[in-house]
Amino acid sequence: MKTLLIDGDWNLKRNFKKRADMFARGEHCGGSFGALESIRSIVNNAMPDRIINFWDGIMGGKLRKDMYAPYKENRDKSWEEESYLLTDSDVDEIKKEKYNILQQKIKVKNYLEELCIRQLEVDYVEADDLIALYVKKRKPDEEVIIFSSDHDYYQLITKGVSIIRPSDRKLLTVDNFKEEFGYALENALFLKCFEGDVSDNISGVKGVGFKSIKKYFPKFLEEKYTLDRMLEEAKEHFENKPLKIFEKIMNSRDVLERNRTLMNLKRPFLTEEAKREVVEIANYVIVDPDNSEDRSIKTAMRMLIADGYKQHIFNEDIELFFRPFFRIISKEKEYSNSLLQ
Repeated sequence: MKTLLIDGDWNLKRNFKKRADMFARGEHCGGSFGALESIRSIVNNAMPDRIINFWDGIMGGKLRKDMYAPYKENRDKSWEEESYLLTDSDVDEIKKEKYNILQQKIKVKNYLEELCIRQLEVDYVEADDLIALYVKKRKPDEEVIIFSSDHDYYQLITKGVSIIRPSDRKLLTVDNFKEEFGYALENALFLKCFEGDVSDNISGVKGVGFKSIKKYFPKFLEEKYTLDRMLEEAKEHFENKPLKIFEKIMNSRDVLERNRTLMNLKRPFLTEEAKREVVEIANYVIVDPDNSEDRSIKTAMRMLIADGYKQHIFNEDIELFFRPFFRIISKEKEYSNSLLQ
C-alpha cells in the first residue's frame, strides 16, 4: 500500500500566499482552491492508495513552547480561536488575512471529506509531529510519501519513506539524498540544529552552516556525525589552528542539544490523545461500502461550483479535474470491504 501524507497547513498557506490574486464570487480563494489543486496534482503524479492530510491543532506548538518559551513567539498562535469572533468591522488587515485563511481551511476540510481523504487534527500538536509518529507506526509493507517542502522531514527519510518535492515533483529517497544535497542523510537533523529555524524562532549557531562544515569537516559528507564527535574534532582542529569557527562549535553544546530536542522528529512532541488518534486514522473505515451517497465526488463537484471555483479549472472540465480522486475512493472502498469480509 502506498500512502501520501500531507502537511495541510503548509499546503494551504503556501497557496494562499502564492495565489494572492485568485478570487471567486468576490472572495479570495487562492488558499482553498490552490490546496485542492496541489493535492490533485500530487495524486496524479504519485498514484497513492490513500491520503492522510494532517493539520496543526489549536494551539499547536504548545508542547515545544512549554519547553522553550521563545518557540514561535514571532507568530500569533491564538488567532484561530479569536477569528471565530471577528467581524469585518473590528479587525485590522493582518487579522483579516488570518481569518480568511481559517475560512479557506474549513472549505478544504469539507472538500477532502467528500473525496475520502483522511484528516487528523489534535489540540496542542503540530502536523509534523503527527506525520512523524505515523511514519514510525506505519505497516511493514506500507510505502509512505510525504508532501512538503519543510526540511525537517528529511530526517524521516528511510527505506520505504520518501518526500515529494513541491517545486519539481522530484522524489527524495535514501538512494538519491546525498547526490541531491551533498551530505550524508544521517546528518540531516544535525545540520538543521546548526542552522536553526527562523520561521519557528529557533536560533542556530551563528556563522556555522553547511559551507563551513563542508570545508572544515569533510567527513560530514560521508559519515554520520554525533555531537560529541563534532565537538571533539573541533577541539583538535582548534589546538592545531585556532580559528573562530572551531571556537564557536566548541561553545555550542547547549544550543545544539536544545535544538536536537526541539527538532528531532524521531521523538515527536505528542499528547496521549495524539498517540491514539494516529493509530486510529490508519485503521478506521471512512467509507460505508453499502452507502453510495456516504461520500461523493459529485458532492465535491457541487460544492466547488457553488463556491465559484469552476472558473479556475482549465477548460472548466470539472470531471477531468476530479478524476485523480476516483482512485482514492476506490481504494478506500476496497479497504472497507476487506474488513467486512
